[in-house]
Amino acid sequence: MEDKPRNGITRKTVAILLFDGADIMDVTGPMSVFEHAGFHVVTVAKNSEAKAIGMYMRLSPDYTFANLPQVDVITVPGGGAAESNQDMEIVQWLKERDGETDTLFSVCSGAFFLGLAGLLDGNDATTFASLIPTLKTQFPNAKVLNDVKYTNNGHIITSSGLSSGIDASFEVVAKYYGVGRAQDVANRMEYPWKRKHDYARSQLADNFILSIGDLVRRFATKYHFSEGDMNTWEYKYLLWEGVDVYEFMKFMADELQKLPEFALEKETRKELIGEYVHPVLGRGRVELKLQNTDNGMEASLSAQRIMNPNS
Repeated sequence: MEDKPRNGITRKTVAILLFDGADIMDVTGPMSVFEHAGFHVVTVAKNSEAKAIGMYMRLSPDYTFANLPQVDVITVPGGGAAESNQDMEIVQWLKERDGETDTLFSVCSGAFFLGLAGLLDGNDATTFASLIPTLKTQFPNAKVLNDVKYTNNGHIITSSGLSSGIDASFEVVAKYYGVGRAQDVANRMEYPWKRKHDYARSQLADNFILSIGDLVRRFATKYHFSEGDMNTWEYKYLLWEGVDVYEFMKFMADELQKLPEFALEKETRKELIGEYVHPVLGRGRVELKLQNTDNGMEASLSAQRIMNPNS
């Protein structure tokens, strides 16, 4: 019997961009996926100096912008210069590499580098949940989505924050080696690969109360509960004994009303209720309630999405 012909798989090369302040998971998450999938993985930066990745890691790039050979994929992490003082040397380099690189793939706020290079125009795109409105405003010609874990336009792939870069990396693996191979690699890594519509951090109802929750936490000795889903969320805190309840609720009422599109509907000594129009989630009801417990004064902060009856 003749041997079954073998289909050779060409090993693909992925270059991961390094810069000071790049988020450690944005860099190492995709790096691990591509390594396990059999890609040739290299790192690149605008110069040969070691870069501070996250708070505790320094990586020396394998190549610089000047000597990187042709690669199949360029991975652009977020953090640092991706979010402030955007490095235009990186932007210009991405423009130059675009035509000779099959896939440009951003993680988190790395999408802003692609946007500044003009590479998001006409493409679906996403980024870290809290930065989605900014991406939409800054790059109006992009189709910015707020309900996906990542986007795949073929040439341009973008992902939302942090671990979403891992999920999108499997999408890159699937592009070159097939979905079966990508799923096998995910299984070997004991990772539950989430596809682009399986989960969207920007759609969880805690987004209605994130900033207010941070304020309440300043007055708490214990933050002991956080649970919810896309439609409801609740936090619970134990306030420290020295908190003046009247002054605390007055302060929180003032802070709530500083939120854009917030309308306070009810204000009592132990209860604040209002409606908030979130730029991503739409309309939601926000409640802050106090109650005496055996362990002290408990503050409950909750949010509920107000569903559009026509949706």
